[in-house]
Amino acid sequence: LLSGVLKDVCLRPVLLPVAAAALDASEGSARFRVLLREVQALTLYSGRYTTGRRSSPVPQLQCVGGTAGCKAFFPKVVQCYNKGWDGYDVQWECKTDMDTTYRFGAITVSCEGYNYPEDPYILRGSCGLEYVIELTEEGLRSKKTNSEFARDPDATTAASDDSFNFAVILVLFGLAYLVYIVCLRNQQNRNRFQECSDQNPDDSCNGAGPSAQPPPPGFKPAYRDCPTEETFCGEVPPRRTRSGPGFWSGMGAGGLLGYLLGSRR
Repeated sequence: LLSGVLKDVCLRPVLLPVAAAALDASEGSARFRVLLREVQALTLYSGRYTTGRRSSPVPQLQCVGGTAGCKAFFPKVVQCYNKGWDGYDVQWECKTDMDTTYRFGAITVSCEGYNYPEDPYILRGSCGLEYVIELTEEGLRSKKTNSEFARDPDATTAASDDSFNFAVILVLFGLAYLVYIVCLRNQQNRNRFQECSDQNPDDSCNGAGPSAQPPPPGFKPAYRDCPTEETFCGEVPPRRTRSGPGFWSGMGAGGLLGYLLGSRR
Protein backbone atom coordinates (compact mmCIF):
# COMPACT_ATOMS: atom_id res chain seq x y z
CA LEU A 1 0.00 0.00 0.00
CA LEU A 2 2.79 2.36 0.87
CA SER A 3 4.51 1.65 -2.41
CA GLY A 4 1.29 2.40 -4.32
CA VAL A 5 0.91 5.73 -2.58
CA LEU A 6 4.47 6.62 -3.27
CA LYS A 7 4.00 5.68 -6.92
CA ASP A 8 0.96 7.97 -7.28
CA VAL A 9 2.81 10.81 -5.63
CA CYS A 10 5.72 10.41 -7.99
CA LEU A 11 3.62 10.23 -11.18
CA ARG A 12 1.25 13.12 -10.38
CA PRO A 13 3.80 15.92 -11.07
CA VAL A 14 4.43 14.40 -14.49
CA LEU A 15 0.81 13.78 -15.55
CA LEU A 16 -0.63 17.11 -14.45
CA PRO A 17 1.46 19.26 -16.88
CA VAL A 18 0.68 16.86 -19.72
CA ALA A 19 -3.06 17.05 -19.05
CA ALA A 20 -2.92 20.84 -18.77
CA ALA A 21 -1.07 21.09 -22.09
CA ALA A 22 -3.64 18.82 -23.76
CA LEU A 23 -6.50 20.94 -22.38
CA ASP A 24 -4.87 24.16 -23.60
CA ALA A 25 -4.37 22.63 -27.03
CA SER A 26 -8.01 21.61 -27.16
CA GLU A 27 -9.19 25.09 -26.16
CA GLY A 28 -6.80 26.67 -28.66
CA SER A 29 -8.05 24.50 -31.50
CA ALA A 30 -11.62 25.42 -30.60
CA ARG A 31 -10.78 29.11 -31.00
CA PHE A 32 -9.13 28.70 -34.41
CA ARG A 33 -11.11 25.74 -35.79
CA VAL A 34 -14.24 26.92 -37.64
CA LEU A 35 -16.83 24.97 -39.64
CA LEU A 36 -16.73 26.41 -43.15
CA ARG A 37 -20.47 26.05 -43.77
CA GLU A 38 -21.21 28.26 -40.78
CA VAL A 39 -19.11 31.17 -42.04
CA GLN A 40 -21.65 33.76 -43.19
CA ALA A 41 -19.32 36.49 -44.45
CA LEU A 42 -15.68 37.22 -45.11
CA THR A 43 -13.99 40.64 -45.16
CA LEU A 44 -10.74 40.66 -47.10
CA TYR A 45 -8.25 43.52 -47.39
CA SER A 46 -5.69 44.52 -49.97
CA GLY A 47 -2.13 44.26 -48.64
CA ARG A 48 -3.00 41.78 -45.86
CA TYR A 49 -2.10 38.08 -45.68
CA THR A 50 -3.97 34.99 -44.61
CA THR A 51 -3.04 32.96 -41.53
CA GLY A 52 -1.31 29.62 -42.08
CA ARG A 53 -0.97 26.48 -39.97
CA ARG A 54 -0.04 23.80 -42.47
CA SER A 55 0.88 26.14 -45.35
CA SER A 56 2.48 29.53 -45.88
CA PRO A 57 0.36 32.73 -45.72
CA VAL A 58 -0.77 34.26 -49.03
CA PRO A 59 -2.31 37.66 -49.92
CA GLN A 60 -5.99 37.88 -49.07
CA LEU A 61 -6.78 39.46 -52.48
CA GLN A 62 -5.17 38.26 -55.70
CA CYS A 63 -6.11 39.26 -59.26
CA VAL A 64 -5.57 36.57 -61.89
CA GLY A 65 -6.63 38.38 -65.10
CA GLY A 66 -9.75 39.46 -66.96
CA THR A 67 -10.66 41.65 -69.96
CA ALA A 68 -9.95 44.82 -67.96
CA GLY A 69 -6.58 43.58 -66.68
CA CYS A 70 -5.30 43.50 -63.13
CA LYS A 71 -3.83 47.01 -63.35
CA ALA A 72 -7.15 48.61 -64.28
CA PHE A 73 -8.64 48.42 -60.79
CA PHE A 74 -7.33 47.57 -57.30
CA PRO A 75 -10.07 46.88 -54.73
CA LYS A 76 -9.15 47.97 -51.21
CA VAL A 77 -11.79 45.93 -49.36
CA VAL A 78 -13.90 43.03 -50.60
CA GLN A 79 -16.77 41.38 -48.74
CA CYS A 80 -17.85 37.87 -49.68
CA TYR A 81 -21.21 36.45 -48.55
CA ASN A 82 -22.24 32.82 -48.05
CA LYS A 83 -25.13 32.30 -50.50
CA GLY A 84 -25.67 28.62 -49.76
CA TRP A 85 -24.24 25.13 -49.86
CA ASP A 86 -24.26 23.02 -53.04
CA GLY A 87 -23.44 19.77 -51.27
CA TYR A 88 -19.76 20.09 -51.94
CA ASP A 89 -18.69 23.66 -51.26
CA VAL A 90 -19.99 27.05 -50.18
CA GLN A 91 -21.30 29.34 -52.92
CA TRP A 92 -19.84 32.83 -52.45
CA GLU A 93 -20.87 36.24 -53.75
CA CYS A 94 -18.24 38.98 -53.49
CA LYS A 95 -18.78 42.74 -53.70
CA THR A 96 -16.70 45.89 -53.58
CA ASP A 97 -16.95 49.54 -54.55
CA MET A 98 -15.83 49.89 -58.16
CA ASP A 99 -16.51 52.01 -61.23
CA THR A 100 -19.44 51.09 -63.48
CA THR A 101 -17.00 50.16 -66.24
CA TYR A 102 -15.70 47.14 -64.24
CA ARG A 103 -17.17 44.06 -62.59
CA PHE A 104 -16.01 40.85 -60.94
CA GLY A 105 -15.78 37.85 -63.23
CA ALA A 106 -14.88 34.39 -61.92
CA ILE A 107 -14.06 34.30 -58.19
CA THR A 108 -12.52 31.58 -56.05
CA VAL A 109 -12.53 31.65 -52.25
CA SER A 110 -9.91 29.30 -50.78
CA CYS A 111 -9.48 28.40 -47.10
CA GLU A 112 -6.99 26.09 -45.38
CA GLY A 113 -8.45 22.89 -43.96
CA TYR A 114 -7.65 22.63 -40.29
CA ASN A 115 -6.23 19.09 -40.20
CA TYR A 116 -6.16 18.12 -43.91
CA PRO A 117 -7.00 19.80 -47.26
CA GLU A 118 -10.64 18.64 -47.48
CA ASP A 119 -11.37 19.13 -43.78
CA PRO A 120 -14.86 20.72 -43.37
CA TYR A 121 -13.30 22.70 -40.54
CA ILE A 122 -10.95 25.50 -41.57
CA LEU A 123 -8.33 27.61 -39.85
CA ARG A 124 -9.83 30.93 -38.89
CA GLY A 125 -8.35 33.80 -40.94
CA SER A 126 -6.95 31.49 -43.62
CA CYS A 127 -9.41 32.42 -46.40
CA GLY A 128 -8.33 34.38 -49.48
CA LEU A 129 -9.91 35.45 -52.76
CA GLU A 130 -8.71 35.03 -56.33
CA TYR A 131 -10.68 37.13 -58.84
CA VAL A 132 -10.72 38.47 -62.38
CA ILE A 133 -11.75 41.99 -63.44
CA GLU A 134 -14.02 42.15 -66.49
CA LEU A 135 -15.18 45.15 -68.53
CA THR A 136 -18.90 45.95 -68.58
CA GLU A 137 -20.66 47.08 -71.79
CA GLU A 138 -19.99 50.67 -70.78
CA GLY A 139 -16.34 49.84 -70.23
CA LEU A 140 -16.07 48.18 -73.65
CA ARG A 141 -17.53 51.27 -75.35
CA SER A 142 -15.17 53.54 -73.44
CA LYS A 143 -12.19 51.36 -74.33
CA LYS A 144 -13.16 51.41 -78.03
CA THR A 145 -13.49 55.21 -78.01
CA ASN A 146 -10.12 55.64 -76.29
CA SER A 147 -8.48 53.29 -78.79
CA GLU A 148 -9.85 55.23 -81.75
CA PHE A 149 -8.73 58.50 -80.23
CA ALA A 150 -5.26 57.08 -79.61
CA ARG A 151 -4.96 56.01 -83.26
CA ASP A 152 -6.26 59.32 -84.65
CA PRO A 153 -6.39 62.12 -82.04
CA ASP A 154 -7.59 64.60 -84.70
CA ALA A 155 -10.68 62.55 -85.55
CA THR A 156 -12.73 63.67 -82.56
CA THR A 157 -11.66 67.29 -83.00
CA ALA A 158 -12.50 67.18 -86.69
CA ALA A 159 -15.95 65.76 -85.96
CA SER A 160 -16.61 68.52 -83.45
CA ASP A 161 -15.41 71.16 -85.94
CA ASP A 162 -17.69 69.73 -88.62
CA SER A 163 -20.69 69.92 -86.30
CA PHE A 164 -19.85 73.50 -85.38
CA ASN A 165 -19.35 74.48 -89.02
CA PHE A 166 -22.68 72.95 -89.99
CA ALA A 167 -24.46 74.84 -87.22
CA VAL A 168 -22.87 78.15 -88.25
CA ILE A 169 -23.85 77.59 -91.88
CA LEU A 170 -27.45 76.92 -90.85
CA VAL A 171 -27.51 80.14 -88.83
CA LEU A 172 -26.08 82.16 -91.73
CA PHE A 173 -28.57 80.69 -94.18
CA GLY A 174 -31.36 81.51 -91.74
CA LEU A 175 -30.19 85.11 -91.47
CA ALA A 176 -29.87 85.42 -95.25
CA TYR A 177 -33.37 84.02 -95.71
CA LEU A 178 -34.77 86.45 -93.13
CA VAL A 179 -33.12 89.42 -94.88
CA TYR A 180 -34.45 88.19 -98.22
CA ILE A 181 -38.03 87.94 -96.89
CA VAL A 182 -37.88 91.47 -95.42
CA CYS A 183 -36.52 92.98 -98.65
CA LEU A 184 -39.03 91.05 -100.77
CA ARG A 185 -41.91 92.30 -98.64
CA ASN A 186 -40.74 95.91 -98.93
CA GLN A 187 -40.43 95.53 -102.69
CA GLN A 188 -43.93 94.07 -102.92
CA ASN A 189 -45.35 97.01 -100.97
CA ARG A 190 -43.66 99.44 -103.34
CA ASN A 191 -44.96 97.54 -106.36
CA ARG A 192 -48.53 97.59 -105.05
CA PHE A 193 -48.37 101.32 -104.45
CA GLN A 194 -46.85 101.85 -107.90
CA GLU A 195 -49.74 99.93 -109.50
CA CYS A 196 -52.23 102.08 -107.56
CA SER A 197 -50.55 105.25 -108.75
CA ASP A 198 -50.51 104.04 -112.36
CA GLN A 199 -54.20 103.20 -112.29
CA ASN A 200 -55.24 106.47 -110.59
CA PRO A 201 -52.91 109.16 -111.78
CA ASP A 202 -55.30 112.01 -110.84
CA ASP A 203 -56.71 110.50 -107.71
CA SER A 204 -55.28 109.94 -104.29
CA CYS A 205 -53.84 106.65 -103.11
CA ASN A 206 -54.88 104.75 -99.99
CA GLY A 207 -57.61 107.23 -98.98
CA ALA A 208 -55.66 110.49 -99.49
CA GLY A 209 -58.13 112.20 -101.90
CA PRO A 210 -59.41 115.74 -102.52
CA SER A 211 -60.97 115.74 -99.10
CA ALA A 212 -57.60 115.31 -97.52
CA GLN A 213 -56.06 118.22 -95.75
CA PRO A 214 -53.90 120.51 -97.90
CA PRO A 215 -50.21 120.09 -97.56
CA PRO A 216 -48.37 122.19 -95.03
CA PRO A 217 -46.92 125.48 -96.23
CA GLY A 218 -43.77 125.05 -98.21
CA PHE A 219 -44.67 121.58 -99.59
CA LYS A 220 -45.65 120.92 -103.16
CA PRO A 221 -49.31 119.96 -103.68
CA ALA A 222 -48.18 116.68 -105.25
CA TYR A 223 -47.18 115.39 -101.83
CA ARG A 224 -49.96 114.07 -99.63
CA ASP A 225 -50.17 112.05 -96.47
CA CYS A 226 -48.86 108.94 -98.17
CA PRO A 227 -48.52 105.57 -96.43
CA THR A 228 -44.87 105.23 -97.35
CA GLU A 229 -41.98 107.59 -97.76
CA GLU A 230 -40.58 108.69 -101.12
CA THR A 231 -43.94 108.07 -102.82
CA PHE A 232 -46.12 110.45 -104.87
CA CYS A 233 -49.89 110.64 -104.44
CA GLY A 234 -51.77 112.34 -107.24
CA GLU A 235 -48.88 112.15 -109.65
CA VAL A 236 -47.14 109.31 -111.30
CA PRO A 237 -43.89 108.97 -109.43
CA PRO A 238 -40.72 108.22 -111.27
CA ARG A 239 -40.34 104.47 -111.65
CA ARG A 240 -37.35 102.92 -110.00
CA THR A 241 -36.20 99.45 -110.67
CA ARG A 242 -34.00 97.15 -108.61
CA SER A 243 -31.70 94.98 -110.58
CA GLY A 244 -30.44 92.79 -107.75
CA PRO A 245 -30.63 91.95 -104.02
CA GLY A 246 -30.58 94.68 -101.41
CA PHE A 247 -27.77 95.81 -99.17
CA TRP A 248 -28.55 93.38 -96.33
CA SER A 249 -28.94 90.42 -98.64
CA GLY A 250 -25.57 91.20 -100.18
CA MET A 251 -23.93 91.58 -96.81
CA GLY A 252 -25.37 88.25 -95.57
CA ALA A 253 -24.28 86.41 -98.70
CA GLY A 254 -20.82 88.01 -98.53
CA GLY A 255 -20.40 87.01 -94.89
CA LEU A 256 -21.44 83.43 -95.66
CA LEU A 257 -19.01 83.17 -98.58
CA GLY A 258 -16.22 84.70 -96.50
CA TYR A 259 -16.78 82.16 -93.73
CA LEU A 260 -16.85 79.24 -96.13
CA LEU A 261 -13.69 80.37 -97.89
CA GLY A 262 -11.89 80.91 -94.58
CA SER A 263 -12.85 77.50 -93.15
CA ARG A 264 -10.02 74.98 -93.13
CA ARG A 265 -12.41 72.27 -94.40
